[in-house]
Amino acid sequence: MNVLKQAVVAVTISVLACTSYADPAPNSSFQSQCVDAWMKKADQATDKVDYKNFGEKYCGCAAAMPLDNDQAIQKAIQQCMSRTLLHDAMDSLDEEVGLSDAKDTDVDEYCQDRWNLIYPNQTDADKKVTGAYCECAKPKLLDLIKQSDNMTEKQYNESIDSIAASCSGSVKEEQPTTAPATTPAQ
Repeated sequence: MNVLKQAVVAVTISVLACTSYADPAPNSSFQSQCVDAWMKKADQATDKVDYKNFGEKYCGCAAAMPLDNDQAIQKAIQQCMSRTLLHDAMDSLDEEVGLSDAKDTDVDEYCQDRWNLIYPNQTDADKKVTGAYCECAKPKLLDLIKQSDNMTEKQYNESIDSIAASCSGSVKEEQPTTAPATTPAQ
């Protein structure tokens, strides 16, 4: 089973379940309901602002996807978590280090940082899985950085989406042993 799917199935199912069964306010959007549900699960997050920003981006992606059947929901889970993770990592890297100054260790660090944000209590086995995802993305992101000056913002974003898709589909491991920060306490 795909590691991203495993890591976020509980997240998305709880978010989608909350939004499906909630009695929303008259003008409440899927995205705002999704973010509200995301933040209700933020108790383990060490940086609530970054956690909320990540959730807003993730929910924005999910809101733009078709969610009319289980297969579509699973696809949205996988694509949106992977895309959001890499976009958020690259945005932070650009703001804090600068793309032109970024090294391979920076790319790996920022990728792992995003995983730690949404999945803070990883075991060694979990770290191996998330590390494999970041290792998959790192050389592709470094190539993208080298080409980024000659790309439009749209091309750059589409390239990140493509990298996210290729890495989320290729990293397969056993089910993580810890739950993401957003797993509902039952």
